[in-house]
Amino acid sequence: MIRILFAYLFILVSVACNEPSKELSDQEAVDLLDKEYLTDVELIYTDTGQLILRVIAPVMIRYFKQGVSKDEFPNGMKAVFYANGEITNILSAKYAIRVPDEGKTYLTENVVLDNPKGEKLETSELIWDERSKRVYTDKFVRLSREEEVIHAYGFESDQNFTKGLLLSTEARFPSKKIMGEVDEQKDE
Repeated sequence: MIRILFAYLFILVSVACNEPSKELSDQEAVDLLDKEYLTDVELIYTDTGQLILRVIAPVMIRYFKQGVSKDEFPNGMKAVFYANGEITNILSAKYAIRVPDEGKTYLTENVVLDNPKGEKLETSELIWDERSKRVYTDKFVRLSREEEVIHAYGFESDQNFTKGLLLSTEARFPSKKIMGEVDEQKDE
C-alpha cells in the first residue's frame, strides 16, 4: 500500500512539475522558419569588462534570410546606458528593429529617453547608427526639463546623448530665467 502511495505521489509530482508545452499549428511553424523567437530577453554589452549597455525586451525575433539577419522587438524594448557603473540614460520604445549589417537600430512608437538629470526626450521615431555613434530623427521631438519644454522637428546627438542638436525649435522658458540672465548682464 505504501509503495502504491509513493508511486502515485511520484507521478503526481512529476506531472505537476512539467510545464505544458505549446503545440504550434502548421502555419505558426512556417511563420517561424528562418527565425529565432526569444522571450524575456536581456542583452548585455561590455567594453573592456565595463558594462555599457543593457537591452531588456519581452520578445525578440531574430530573422535569418540569405545571410542577412535582423532583430525585431515587436513588444517594445528598453536600453539602459552606463558609464563607470552609473546609469546615464534609459531609452525605451514600443517597437524596435535592429539591422546588424547596416549597424542601425530603428526605434518607433512612443520613443522616450530619460536621464538622471530629469531631462526627457519624446519622439515617434529615433534611429541609432552604431557605426557613426549617432542618434537622430527628422520627426517631431519634445524635450522636457525642469520648468522648460522645447519642441522641435529634428534631433541629432552622440549615442551617449551628451552633445545634441535640436532643429527647427520652439521653446517655453520661465520668464524669471530669461530676465535673470538679462539682469546678470546689466550688473557687469
